Amino acid sequence: MGTPTEIVFRKMIPADVDAVNKLDEKCFGGDAWSLAFLISEVKNPHCKYLVGEVDGKIIACAGIEIFSDEAEMTTFAVAPEFQGRGLGKRLLEETICLAKKFGATSMIFEVRCSNIPALHVYQKFGFRKIGRIKNYYYDSEDALTMGGEI
Repeated sequence: MGTPTEIVFRKMIPADVDAVNKLDEKCFGGDAWSLAFLISEVKNPHCKYLVGEVDGKIIACAGIEIFSDEAEMTTFAVAPEFQGRGLGKRLLEETICLAKKFGATSMIFEVRCSNIPALHVYQKFGFRKIGRIKNYYYDSEDALTMGGEI
């Protein structure tokens, strides 16, 4: 499968939660959020979520929660069959733009220590490792906390 010809990013709406939940399960397994939690997040006025669509199918999503001038990236996923095509980079660009739109000047987030492709993308955007959380994920893998100015 080649690079998608067109990906459309847009605000996540309540009608998207089923598709996003399926994407979460595909990408995160035991760490996927519940459907009820996703519904509460999309209704939270401090949370902003994006989805990426190819041919009308949601293949990516990202979320941030705004705290004054800081955004916490709460989720970030690209469907496995679409990874390695630069879509994560494009989704991160869109997520940063969204955070800036709501007044954020910095962003923090957690990422699996083993997620080397994601770590490379985040570092290219100037994010740095600022901490480590032991046993963060369901399988006891540690998370790196990353952050930086946007």
